[in-house]
Amino acid sequence: IDIVITDINMPIMSGSELIKQIQEYSEYEPMIIVLSAHNESRLLTSLINIGINFFVNKPLDKQVLLNILFKASRIISERKLLVEYENKLQQELEAMERKNRILEYKLNQLAYQTNQNIRQEHSNGSAAPKNENLHTYDYYDNILSEDKEELQDLAGELDNFIAMMFQGERLDTNYIPKLSQVYRKYASILNTYPEFGELASYLHNFSEVILGLESKFMQDIEQTGIYLESLQLSLETFRQNVWNKKAKDPRFYNASLKTDIEMVINFLEGKESAENEIEFF
Repeated sequence: IDIVITDINMPIMSGSELIKQIQEYSEYEPMIIVLSAHNESRLLTSLINIGINFFVNKPLDKQVLLNILFKASRIISERKLLVEYENKLQQELEAMERKNRILEYKLNQLAYQTNQNIRQEHSNGSAAPKNENLHTYDYYDNILSEDKEELQDLAGELDNFIAMMFQGERLDTNYIPKLSQVYRKYASILNTYPEFGELASYLHNFSEVILGLESKFMQDIEQTGIYLESLQLSLETFRQNVWNKKAKDPRFYNASLKTDIEMVINFLEGKESAENEIEFF
């Protein structure tokens, strides 16, 4: 209820008592307009002290009441806009905090990969030979526009699914099967192109893993969401640069995506990051 219009003299309960009851039991206090034929200063003072918003003398002037209703409505509208704005700011702040945590994961990921390379070089006694660039200069010409559009739609679906994980609401029993299906669709599109076969296999396996680890998935839904958001960030970077632009090497993002997928799986399987511990040289 946004506005309450009450008289002072009423049977069973007076207007003053009604106002006190509203203030005691309502989480959201409405604008209160009091009508009264009395105009004593003592009455007005008591009403002001209990927090009324407007006082209207009787006999009632319709235009006066309309003006007061307009003012009250404007205050209510501004109050709701302020609450909406504060909620939006809070959501943006939470999103920024999650992105900061994702960046930390990415830095740890990079440091871990760097240390692995250093260990490999030390064990081999020399730097490992680099693979020659694969001849994939014409891959972009073979990408179908309908596949690009479908991947864009799937990216939007994944964003929505991940956003639901941070809303504090209980997810229904169909949530994980539907999420798994989106990853499976993504994988099937990639699988039609030789350049993305390996990545498609990883994504398809990931879709099966999250189906089998539903209990752990739901146990710490916000932490799971952060891992999935990190994966989604890598997946979007891949889609934008490889599918919407012509990348020099379409396989360039495979390593990052595979590592992100493995991190999510390790988390869901309860494998703590002993093998991901970072050593600084």
